[in-house]
Amino acid sequence: MAKIAARNARILFDNRNLSPDVNNAVLSITAEAPEATGFCDTYRVRLNNSIRDYEFTCDGFYNDAASTMDEVLSAALAGSGLAAIYFRGLGSSNMGREFNSILASYEQTYAVADAAAVSFTLSGSSTLYHMQSLSGSNLGVCGAPYVKGVGSSTFASVDTGATPAATDSYVSVRVIGASGTTPTFSASIEYSDDDATFTTVASVIDVTPADINANSASMWHVTAASRYRRAIVSLGGTNPCAIFVIASGSLVA
Repeated sequence: MAKIAARNARILFDNRNLSPDVNNAVLSITAEAPEATGFCDTYRVRLNNSIRDYEFTCDGFYNDAASTMDEVLSAALAGSGLAAIYFRGLGSSNMGREFNSILASYEQTYAVADAAAVSFTLSGSSTLYHMQSLSGSNLGVCGAPYVKGVGSSTFASVDTGATPAATDSYVSVRVIGASGTTPTFSASIEYSDDDATFTTVASVIDVTPADINANSASMWHVTAASRYRRAIVSLGGTNPCAIFVIASGSLVA
């Protein structure tokens, strides 16, 4: 890995892309260190393997357009959602972190000489996942490199770098948007040990615009973990096009 330009980061909350309105993001991962110092100890003694926690704080700009910052966050306060940050963007094989979270705070700031600003904090509510994009999407308008037209598209497999030691993994699918006449979105995630023979480990079938509006974002635990992984997407309807994010990964140790 090398140094990266932070401007390429992408911020997601459920199936909403908040990236255009965010200009600062901090993912804080912490662990408690309970003290166990006794009377005879010269130095403080602390215990390891204690409770871990993480918090994701973002700053940005107020936006009240449909499906953007204010609409998403105002409806989610105290609620849970599947959050993500992808450091290099959402190109195929790019790394990120995903996590189940609770929107703990949402603040708006107004000043005469400045753009209306917001800040919000997502508190972790379960495990932190180390994920890798399988879909190569950058969340723009429909068209290349997105899937367009009726039929199936198979993305190039992603080499995770080594045969995993773990016997399980996690996959996530977010459908950001779909256009056309009665469009439907289906996807499958496949694993392979040799990059030749693939087996389906998870799938979603016939996601509609109504499903997207109701939040089409899912994370699954998969009882398999292979070195090579790929996504296959199928669209139905008339002149369909879809924008989506598909990823696979593991728990952060």
